Amino acid sequence: MLRGLGNEKRKQMYIKNGAGENTYGVLLGELRKLAGKLGTNHELALELWQSGNTEAQWLACMMFDVKKLTLDEIRSMVSQLTYSDIIDKFIGEVVGGHKDADILAKEWSESGKDNLGRAGWNLIVHKVSGGKLTNDVLEELLTTIKAELQTATPGKQWAMNHALCGIGIRYPQFTERCITLGEALGVYKDLKVSKGCTSAYAPNWITAVVKKRKK
Repeated sequence: MLRGLGNEKRKQMYIKNGAGENTYGVLLGELRKLAGKLGTNHELALELWQSGNTEAQWLACMMFDVKKLTLDEIRSMVSQLTYSDIIDKFIGEVVGGHKDADILAKEWSESGKDNLGRAGWNLIVHKVSGGKLTNDVLEELLTTIKAELQTATPGKQWAMNHALCGIGIRYPQFTERCITLGEALGVYKDLKVSKGCTSAYAPNWITAVVKKRKK
């Protein structure tokens, strides 16, 4: 079924962005439609995931029952991921809602492996966006970001930068500080941005979103 929904040009685009060869090139919108029809189906989701196919794993992320996943299962699943879009999807749609997400966030964010570092900081982004972190916790996060952002591996750096921006956007008392820190670190300052897209450079990202929310 998934193969029939694929597109060769899109497949090559996904592969160029980091997906493996076991990819069909299916639009995410088509996968959402399928997920809506299938609903939560943990057993089928596990089968899809174990196939190793990019679209099957994307679809599985929308079908898992997170309460049925053990810590060791999640650790094993994430350790095998290399495609950043699947890492982000699995963390955002599944692991972020797990009862032990905080344990994984600490464990992975301190890892030297890029895929685990990205996963851990994505979990931190999930917590930041909830708006319930204390100033002390936010101070600790900013201290780590200041010390490690510039030298972090690519995937981890992206998620860590997202956390910096999230803090600046979600917590007004830290907005100016995050902008200043972003300027000092200069990460993504020279990254080219497509027309109509928000820059990943923290000062620009934070300013753009805060301005939009004030309208």
